[in-house]
Amino acid sequence: MKLIEFHDLLEGKFLERINRFTVLLNYKDSNILCHLHDSGRLKEILIPNTRILFRKVKRNNRKTEYDVLAAENKGNWVIIDSRIPNIIFKKLIELSIIDYRIIDENVKCGNSIIDFLLERNNKRYLAEVKGCTLCKNEYALFPDAPTIRGYKQLINMINLCKDNPILIFIIMRNDPKVLSINKEIDPKFYKAIKIALSKNLKVECYKIALEENTIYFKGEIPFLIK
Repeated sequence: MKLIEFHDLLEGKFLERINRFTVLLNYKDSNILCHLHDSGRLKEILIPNTRILFRKVKRNNRKTEYDVLAAENKGNWVIIDSRIPNIIFKKLIELSIIDYRIIDENVKCGNSIIDFLLERNNKRYLAEVKGCTLCKNEYALFPDAPTIRGYKQLINMINLCKDNPILIFIIMRNDPKVLSINKEIDPKFYKAIKIALSKNLKVECYKIALEENTIYFKGEIPFLIK
């Protein structure tokens, strides 16, 4: 199912990552700076000469006038704009693909801010949405770098808030067939999620794909943790 269509995408080649939020691209024989709205490591994706999709935006006192949307990896476009998962989640609800109603956003839970308070069948859910870009052997792996923020959110959701906790993973590429937790990268988060699952944490994983300038919904995939 079609979710979002773009009419202004440009294609360049990745040269280097200047800092967490700025990359240098080559476009039509010129080097340009682009904003990268993703603080993850992305080291398996941002490789020199990788094809990049980006778009021009209004500057509004910004240092750059372009935003990166996606990078090619293993023959797939991988969306690497971390604002997209929440936009997609809202779209899935708007199109009745998933059956929730949004009650509130940016909900305080202890010293954490959680993305959504949801409702379904008169039952409330506290939901944090995470984007996943890393894939190995058809496994989507989260996170791609240690996530102190994600760990604190999970602990607070389980221990401090009454509403039923959910982790929503939006897989930002088409090749994974299952999602798992990246124990090697973040054993602390892995241990916390195993404890949370033994209590009342629910996990939902939805896959999207960027094809011909359009983001499509590719269905729900299983969550597996060993």
